[in-house]
Amino acid sequence: MKTSLRILLGFTAVALLATGCAQKADVNKPIDQIKTEVEKMSVKDLQGYAQAYAKQISAQKGEAEKLLTKMRSMPPKDLLGEKAKSLRDDVSKVQSKLSALTARFDLYAKKFKEKGGDIANLKLK
Repeated sequence: MKTSLRILLGFTAVALLATGCAQKADVNKPIDQIKTEVEKMSVKDLQGYAQAYAKQISAQKGEAEKLLTKMRSMPPKDLLGEKAKSLRDDVSKVQSKLSALTARFDLYAKKFKEKGGDIANLKLK
């Protein structure tokens, strides 16, 4: 019985560590809310959030590049067609998301630096 309980507690602890501490980059999080929150955050938390945003920025840059590569490979006659318009719309959405993510990343990174964090750990790719 004790062994079963220990195993159950062990699995629970691992699950909490794997899911409970993850920090996420939220493109919809209001800038004013972030400005308030960063004032109270530790250097470690600031770094975690900045890194989460940096990861999302990198992913969005990759997505934008894929879409632009598709557009570049299209024949010139198709660049005014519906498929190209759809690709341009997708690129615009990704660029808007990139802009929003970068604005939020900058807030965390700035406060991280102000509190003595090493900004070299937060480089965007």
